Amino acid sequence: MWDYLDSNKKVGLIDIPLTYPPQKINGHMVSGMPVPSENSIFTYPPEFHTELIREIGDYMIDNKLGIMTKDNPVDALKHLYAYTEMRMDAVRYMMKSKGPFDFFMVVFRGTDFVQHAAFKYLDEDYMEKHPEETAKFGKTIYQFYEKIDSYLSEIIQLMGDDCTLVLMSDHGLGPLKKLFYINRWLKQEGFLVLKKYRMLRKTGLKWRSKSIASILQRSGLAFINIFLPNFLKKLRLFYFLPYEKHPSCVIDWGKTKAYANLTWTDGVIKVNLKGRERNGSVDKSNYDMVCDRLVEKLKNIKDPDSGKNVMEAVYRRGEIYSGACVKDAPDVIALTRDINYAYRVTVSGDALFETPANPVPATHRMNGIFMIKGPDIKKGISLSVNNIVDVAPTILYLMGCRIPEDMDGKVVVDAIDEDLLKSNPVVFYKDDDGSGDSKGDVEFTDQDRMKIEESLRSLGYLT
Repeated sequence: MWDYLDSNKKVGLIDIPLTYPPQKINGHMVSGMPVPSENSIFTYPPEFHTELIREIGDYMIDNKLGIMTKDNPVDALKHLYAYTEMRMDAVRYMMKSKGPFDFFMVVFRGTDFVQHAAFKYLDEDYMEKHPEETAKFGKTIYQFYEKIDSYLSEIIQLMGDDCTLVLMSDHGLGPLKKLFYINRWLKQEGFLVLKKYRMLRKTGLKWRSKSIASILQRSGLAFINIFLPNFLKKLRLFYFLPYEKHPSCVIDWGKTKAYANLTWTDGVIKVNLKGRERNGSVDKSNYDMVCDRLVEKLKNIKDPDSGKNVMEAVYRRGEIYSGACVKDAPDVIALTRDINYAYRVTVSGDALFETPANPVPATHRMNGIFMIKGPDIKKGISLSVNNIVDVAPTILYLMGCRIPEDMDGKVVVDAIDEDLLKSNPVVFYKDDDGSGDSKGDVEFTDQDRMKIEESLRSLGYLT
């Protein structure tokens, strides 16, 4: 969003996801995930990295948070509090020494981690079955939010009375009841087809064989073949491989009409379209038919226990997306009822539903929060339902900036003082200079890429 601010606006950013590597801005940036390691330069300007560490100490990055929640809960909480306090230390230092800023933004991701880890202590059944554990950790979420509240109070004091504060979350959280294996469902319905491997389908393993000569060749020991009799060189050794090691390799793309994301557990499906997909099988003339069949069948999936529909809504991409990049969106998007189901993308096996083994796990909800406070903001009102995309145009307007015509969302006028709206109407402009466009592909080293993938996997973003 800061790309759309007027060039004379000074910006401060801390821990915003997907801001690594740091980009050049008019101000200071401390990048958020996915920072590969503490040794990475994650600030702009680059020299601010050394200055920040000198002032507040070693700056923890979040690539260990996903792992920490699985270990000793006491150690995990200590790590999370230290990690979060370091973000606030960065806020204090930047606002006091690098300001004043026209736009300042910080993300406290700890609220997400603590809920995923401790949501079970809000479940009555779990609390009843585990009284000692609940007595020790039952207030974990509340206590962490109290800490964030204290930070918020401090930030308000640092801002001053003439500033506007926006407090928001990008999602909510709630209990996860079941897992739904979407690629297994696509397989069952005939949209996704597997290759005819000789495999142990029930156990998720496949078996292969290679000759001793071949194994020695691949191992760099081909010279040993000179000393082996032919019958021994031809002898085949059998071994098992995990069926899911390379899921895309076991799919028969020539016969597959649609597939769900193979690495990310969401409810998006792509048609295996010729000319777009590497091994496309669906003609453009049949694209709409395949999409319509997917939508119809997804809407009719029933939970075998309750008999209720699993999906709350199923969309084709044109129904919810617009603009020049629609072509990059998935073809079909499915939202489960009350988000009580989490998707799994495994292609092996047959069971479509599974109850999570982890007691009372939590998953994201569509509803987040939006609060706003400032000199031009109405007081004591409850806003009607707004969309997360409304936040950016609202902030641009309050900062006296024009709004690009093609920006999603609208200004939340219900929250803004009517006198300001009359004296300063919303102004739009055509973004001909591409000021908000992507800055191009980011280049990572192989080592950084491996560290980022490991971090994203530990945080649950990759399977």
